[in-house]
Amino acid sequence: MEFFKLAQLTGRADFYDKAHAVFTMLDAKHPRAPPLGTTNGGRLWPLYVSPRDGALVGTSVSWGAMGDSYYEYLLKTYLLVGRKSPAYIKMYRDSIQGMRDSLVTTSPADGRVYVAEMKDGKIVAKMDHLACFLPGLLALGSTLLREEDSTTADTDLELAKELASTCWAMYSMQASGVAPEFVKFDASKGMHNGQHHNLLRPETAESLFILWRVTKDPLYREQAWAMFLAFDRWCRVQSGGFAGLKDVTSTNPAKDDTMQSFWLAETLKYLYLIFADDDKLDLSKWVFTTEAHPMKVMAEPPTAEAITRWQAAAGGS
Repeated sequence: MEFFKLAQLTGRADFYDKAHAVFTMLDAKHPRAPPLGTTNGGRLWPLYVSPRDGALVGTSVSWGAMGDSYYEYLLKTYLLVGRKSPAYIKMYRDSIQGMRDSLVTTSPADGRVYVAEMKDGKIVAKMDHLACFLPGLLALGSTLLREEDSTTADTDLELAKELASTCWAMYSMQASGVAPEFVKFDASKGMHNGQHHNLLRPETAESLFILWRVTKDPLYREQAWAMFLAFDRWCRVQSGGFAGLKDVTSTNPAKDDTMQSFWLAETLKYLYLIFADDDKLDLSKWVFTTEAHPMKVMAEPPTAEAITRWQAAAGGS
């Protein structure tokens, strides 16, 4: 996304060409065979790619740490270029199908729906808070898929709501009301903390924001407000700023003396936007990068003709 926008602003074709080539390569290199491919046409991409020839390396997959932004950008790059590059939306649909076929799981102990990880081709019953961007992504995708396939849009939105419920439970089940870094699932305990610390991450706030915009269900505003109050109570530093927590299960959690940059750039931004009017960064006109920087949707994709015009507008060659 960033390179496409740079191509538009500078008129430099190489920014677009190199970024687009990555999508093309990852599409072409996919083996379309288990465990990365499914019989329903789903496709998952592993965490690693060979820098030598672009071959996909291994069969470890995550929609959380190390893998989240790739899947996020399949849809968002399509939106950024005005929905005029069908290869991107095809890869997005394939990835959602692959996720449904291989990773979406319902915990037998508590009925919570989550997206598992894959390590060396085997399922790991773990979900990062980082993966909580996914309910928002599914909800965003459902708004455009509805025009082409209302049944798929409905099922994607329903999954978004189920996953958002699990992400919200990461907060509500803690004594502090603040979520841990990741959770695990097992047959006896159901969902439980994998680690106890919190880094002020934004992903659940992001999803609540998008779900509010898409559904107008006041539940998402209520959850966002409760989340903010918990952050404000336990993470605010008296001398100024906020800090993460060392143990969210504590009724008086110690702070970690660190304020991550994404707290200001992302978490607070999404918490603000969920209570703002819809014309504040209209999602039909703006697309958020993975770091929550809003980019205006392009009137046309970066074709050779468009880049020539952008070069003239930028005053360069």
